[in-house]
Parts: sequence; structure tokens; C-alpha cells
Amino acid sequence: MSIAMSRRTLLTSGLFGFAALAGLGAAPLIGRRVSARLDGVEVSRWGCQYQQIDLDRVAASALDLIVLDPVVDGARINIAESPNLRVRPDGGRRLVLAYLSVGEAESYRSYWQASWREAPPDWLGPENPRWPGSFAVRYWHPSWQSMITGEGGAIEALCAAGFDGVFLDRVDAYGDWRERETAARREMIDLIARLSARAKALRPGFVVVAQNAEPLLTNDAYCGAIDAVSKESLLYNLHGAGVENTDDDIRWSLTYLERARGYGLPILAIEYLDDAVTRLRARARLSRLGFVPFFGNRLLDRLPS
Repeated sequence: MSIAMSRRTLLTSGLFGFAALAGLGAAPLIGRRVSARLDGVEVSRWGCQYQQIDLDRVAASALDLIVLDPVVDGARINIAESPNLRVRPDGGRRLVLAYLSVGEAESYRSYWQASWREAPPDWLGPENPRWPGSFAVRYWHPSWQSMITGEGGAIEALCAAGFDGVFLDRVDAYGDWRERETAARREMIDLIARLSARAKALRPGFVVVAQNAEPLLTNDAYCGAIDAVSKESLLYNLHGAGVENTDDDIRWSLTYLERARGYGLPILAIEYLDDAVTRLRARARLSRLGFVPFFGNRLLDRLPS
């Protein structure tokens, strides 16, 4: 992937971003919508919904991009059977991406076997205490990789179902394996590269969005394998619900995110905020940075507006 921004442009963008964080010049941006181009679609309104999904409401929305759990009420979404999902009411194209966790196994998925709690497979790690029912995985293990990228695996199923792309969560799961984190980072990069190559071979134009895991953006192979980055909680919530992040927190992420933009990767931003005024302030700051915002609730059980 070619470098799309000069060093001067990157520095200027970063300076504008930090000015926004200080609240400078934010007011004129409140009504402005930043957009990002993905697979020929200009995305300015987007979001994620993983529970309480009503496909008819999704189809009737003005969203340019929607990330959905691929299973609704126990049945897999088939885009061919719901063609309006990919068309906005104004006739424009909508991208429909599927959620996929690559760094954790979830006990409510179809692949889960009840016996695993007593006799876990070699690749299954401990349960996540913050998210009961989610388990760390040794994602470098051939069995897990086969479940993701192999014949009949998750990527093949999503392509066959007609999704336009995939939204990868727990890409930062290398942090679950501190005793071997250097190797774990490399193995996550390898998995994402393999996943992307498999998906794009099956469905040309397939969009791969990776969430968080900013340090991986220093790796050329990783940046070449993805089409966009999603960053959660850049501005708020690291130190409590609704609490602003510190300048150091934000600066740490921006260092990596600006490098991603140097590769031409769009940045999608998710903030979990309920207060309307705080949302307006956050939208202005994210717009100044050139990031495309989505404001959701933690359960992601509402249709994005």
C-alpha cells in the first residue's frame, strides 16, 4: 500500500488534532460530517449493532456502513435474502460488515461445545472476568486458525453469506499472553494477513477493519492487510464511564493512528457516551482529527443513529 500523506501533512494533521483536544476551533465543526471512502462508498454515518437487531430497521436507516453480529435470533444473516440491507433508502450503497472476534472464543457461538468447560481444547485459554462467556484463545494454534481461515471456517462462511467485509475484534489479544507477547504480536499479524488474503481471494473488494491494537500499526504487513482501523474510547472512558482520557492516553494512540493514516487507512472512532453535550464536543474533536465517529452504548443493542 502506497504512502498517501507526506510527513508535512502528517505533522500538520497532528497539530490540528491536538488543538482540537484543547477545544480550539471546535465550534465550527459541530455540524460537519467527516467521511472515509471504503470500497467505493463514502462513509460518514456508521455504527455497530450486535443485539436486538431488526434487519428491516437497518435497511430503512441512512447508515453508510453497519457492523452486525452475523447471527440474528439463532439464524445466520444471508445478504442475498435481505438485499435491501446493502441499499440506503436514497438508492446509495451501504456496506454491511460482520463482527468477528479473532482473539477470544465465545460460549454462545455455534462452534462452542459444552464439554470444553471441563475438558478444554489445547487452544482454549481462561475466561475473561470482565466478559463472562468469553475465553482467551491461543490464536496461533492450527485448530483455531482453521476455524477462522480454513475450509468451512468463519471467513468462508461470511463471504458465502454476502457480507461486504469483516470487523475484527480482540486483535489486541496478544496482550493476554504477557509471557510471550513479542511472539504473540507477530502471530496476530500473521493471522490477520492470512485472514485478509483468504477473504479477498474468495470475495474481491472484501473490506477488513481491525479494532484497536494500535502498536501493530507500526508493522507494514499488518497495515497492508487491513482497509481501515476502528479505535474505541480514544477520548473518554479509560478511567471511568464518561471520564475524559488524559492527554497522555490520547497522545499514545494518536502516535500510532497518524502512522496508519500515512498508509491511507481511514480511522473510524467509537465513543460510548450518553450525554448529548459531551457527544457534540467529542464529535467536534474527532472531526478535527479527521476520524469518522460513532456514538454507541456499551451493549451495542441499539440501531446507530
